[in-house]
Amino acid sequence: MSVAAAALALMGCSGGSSLENEQTPDKAKDAVVVMVDDTASAVDGTWSVASGPAVQACKRDGGGHGAAYFYTKMREPRAGDPSDDVAIVERLWKDKGLTTERYESGGADPTLGVRGTGGPTTSIDFLADERGYSLDAVSVCTAGDAEELQRNGE
Repeated sequence: MSVAAAALALMGCSGGSSLENEQTPDKAKDAVVVMVDDTASAVDGTWSVASGPAVQACKRDGGGHGAAYFYTKMREPRAGDPSDDVAIVERLWKDKGLTTERYESGGADPTLGVRGTGGPTTSIDFLADERGYSLDAVSVCTAGDAEELQRNGE
């Protein structure tokens, strides 16, 4: 077997995404906070933390349990067009290498949204409505014990 083939075989056995294998819980927490805060800054307004960043248990790609962080921010309504803000967020996330998908709720006055995957997040979601905005994300699942991290104040 060639050296290149052996290296590929070993990489295939390592399990998990490269970010999952490289990040510590602290780095995952920092990455999800930066991603949410950068997104909130891109659409301006006064945002407040609704939840987190808080650790939760997760399943690792290669099997076993790990730790991930979730973080949620909310914003009160402001003048402007929610569809413009969805476009701003989608462009930001694509520039950061995330895969995005737009969606909207049903009804005569739908809530607009965009969700993203990849990068430092397992998922990130932005909802834009005239009544207010929400932004939430979950980090990649890292090696770590979520219960132990919670006992230690996370």
